[in-house]
Amino acid sequence: MNDFYLRFIESGKSLAELRGLLWHLPFDNAGKVPKAARWDLAALCGLVTPPHFWHSSLGYDSSALEALNALREKQNLSDLDFHPLPECWRDFYQATLLNELLVKRNKPGHALLNVGRPLRIIATCAGSEAPWDLTPATIQRAYNVALTIGNSGKIAANISMVVRTLIDGLHIADRSPLSKHCFAYPDLSSSEDKVAQLKRGNNTYRQTNKLRNELSDRKGAAKLPSDKAFWELVRIVFTEQPNTFVDAIRFNQIKVAIACGFRVGENSLLPLDWARWHEYVAIDGSPAGAKGGISRSLSIRNFAEKQHDDLGKEGIVLVENTQHVPAIFEDLILEALGEVEILTKPLRERLRLQVATGRLLAELAPDSLVPAWDIYTRVTGSLLFISQPLPEILVKRYRESYDSAYLDEIRQWQIERLSAHGLSSSCVKYFNKWSIAPRRSDGSPFLGTVDWKLAYFRVNEVEILIRETMATKLPDTKPFNLRNSGHLYPTELMFLMPIRALIELRNGGLLDINRYFAVGRASSEDLQVHLGGGANNIFSRYGQTEEDRALRLNTHSLRHLQNAELFRLGVADTIITKRFNRHSVAQSYVYDHRSLAEDLAHIDLPPGAEDMAPRAQETLRMITANKIRGPIVDEFLQIQKDLGDDQAFSYLSAEADGLHATPFGFCVNSFTVDPCPKHLECYDCRHLTRSPIAEENQNLQRLKQRLIDVVTVIESIPPQTRNIGWQNQLKHAQSRLESLEKILVTAPGERPFPDGKDLYNSVESTQGTTILDGPKFWSPS
Repeated sequence: MNDFYLRFIESGKSLAELRGLLWHLPFDNAGKVPKAARWDLAALCGLVTPPHFWHSSLGYDSSALEALNALREKQNLSDLDFHPLPECWRDFYQATLLNELLVKRNKPGHALLNVGRPLRIIATCAGSEAPWDLTPATIQRAYNVALTIGNSGKIAANISMVVRTLIDGLHIADRSPLSKHCFAYPDLSSSEDKVAQLKRGNNTYRQTNKLRNELSDRKGAAKLPSDKAFWELVRIVFTEQPNTFVDAIRFNQIKVAIACGFRVGENSLLPLDWARWHEYVAIDGSPAGAKGGISRSLSIRNFAEKQHDDLGKEGIVLVENTQHVPAIFEDLILEALGEVEILTKPLRERLRLQVATGRLLAELAPDSLVPAWDIYTRVTGSLLFISQPLPEILVKRYRESYDSAYLDEIRQWQIERLSAHGLSSSCVKYFNKWSIAPRRSDGSPFLGTVDWKLAYFRVNEVEILIRETMATKLPDTKPFNLRNSGHLYPTELMFLMPIRALIELRNGGLLDINRYFAVGRASSEDLQVHLGGGANNIFSRYGQTEEDRALRLNTHSLRHLQNAELFRLGVADTIITKRFNRHSVAQSYVYDHRSLAEDLAHIDLPPGAEDMAPRAQETLRMITANKIRGPIVDEFLQIQKDLGDDQAFSYLSAEADGLHATPFGFCVNSFTVDPCPKHLECYDCRHLTRSPIAEENQNLQRLKQRLIDVVTVIESIPPQTRNIGWQNQLKHAQSRLESLEKILVTAPGERPFPDGKDLYNSVESTQGTTILDGPKFWSPS
């Protein structure tokens, strides 16, 4: 045992003591903690429940143990039995959970699934090894066991992360670093591709495998939705008729996510009172729109996540903010949220009663007797309660509009036929499982055979039964704390959902939202599951082809997409940062997925560059942004320094299109293999072609005057006092001056030296420098 482990455990115990948590939890032979003793991690973070996140297991990970035993069988080793974790691992696990929640302030789901579970998998594979005594073989074994669990590679990636950041990062193990041993056995190497694919989706842009091969390649493209999944989702939510009431709400949630880019938690917590209109007037009081501006705009009131001030005295608080809606999306948002408000009205009214009274069947008197068929509808949510199928015409009309008035009409249709057909067999089977007795209309219990058409239940007995046996169906009535010390009840949220309404999705029935008692708020997990890779997601239910039905989409990728589009369209990074409730501009650039070509498109070119060819302009932007370096760039910068922008732009425009520019004009020779033998001094070169640029003529005239001055100075000095080599200097200047005069009198597009020396050397003439070598001629193989 080392000091690092001891200090970490002591820190965990101190946190537990401060929060009044029992450290040495009771558990059974499988490591299961009793309900009365388990830790409520959501409440520990100050989150409103449900959903609950329980620290309820101190045993081996069952899936990991099964995979480990399969691995041991291949090695002719005996199976391991399921046991509680050793004390050293229990302490390490609990200290890790508290560190994630109370120190790092991560969410309970992350602490349990992404950190806690990988740690339990390592403990399962460790055998008798303590955390400080872990060996490379154990880490590799745990990593390979994780590769065989699940289909996405996420668990194995989490194992690697936990070893790197926790065990190595805190020096828990004496043999650290151990993360380098997270690699696959030879027979599992193909499974590691899934882990590599996940890692490509992170934001470590400096990795060499992040370098892009093409200008059109997007940075961190794995964070964006695939084109196919995104456009198929758009097709579904905007053109398909939802098959269920809950899908009708989800479709509108997705529309808001596409238009606004909210985090999935922010989307789920949109308030009912969401619309904020802003009026703009000119200085004289008239509407700004009359003077070319904007008179009115819409913004969405929302509760931003990941804010510095979202921690209050009693835990997490909601931080109110607003997000402006672009004009092109105003109608979409108004229609989507307006439809949800209408759809959820019956749910909202019932939940208000439940919050106000603290009861479950709040619209009924506690001591009243209610027909069994009515109780069945209210408790299960199923609209069908008689032994006859529902009228197709009414069902069709309801599913076309989800107007709750049709539910009342269908219910009345069944009541009129109840005496003739009786209750359905499903209804009778359901009641036969109840521990409370059905009653007659006078309140006396049935004796013997029950005539379910005439059976009743007492409301308060049903409510007690629900609380005792249906805890996962209890309505969401707990309020959220606001930063301003106020409260927000679930009835004030836009997206309400029936809780565990399996009757629609699993059985294809109709949900009676006018009667169903279990009303809750929409959860982040719901949308993540129905867009993720599950077997019954939105794509699998509404996709047109097999390929479409196999698609999946990460909800957070829609936020990345909108950020990238705003960057691509040239919106200022400060505006993007403000829109998404971030604290610094640097955070927004994590979501910048522009391709290099899109990034360069918003770099302003200097005056005079507008006439350049498109490819040359792109090259100039890359130079301006310091995106490229090399000989061509150096040459361009030198020409720009010596002769000005216009000459440099002309040079670049020609070079980018396979033509070379010089201070004297364009060169039609290709220097792809060999550089210019005259170093772009084009005197007497047959490849020089005059350009039509007027500024070039002016520069050449200035150069001519300089040469004349040189000749004049040399000739004005008496021969006996001239420097050694003056003849060569004079001859060189006169030769350049003569060539320059020929260039100046040549028309644009013509060659000043058509009979000049061809300085091009063929490949054949440059090879074979001795007789033994001989000239080498290329021929196709």
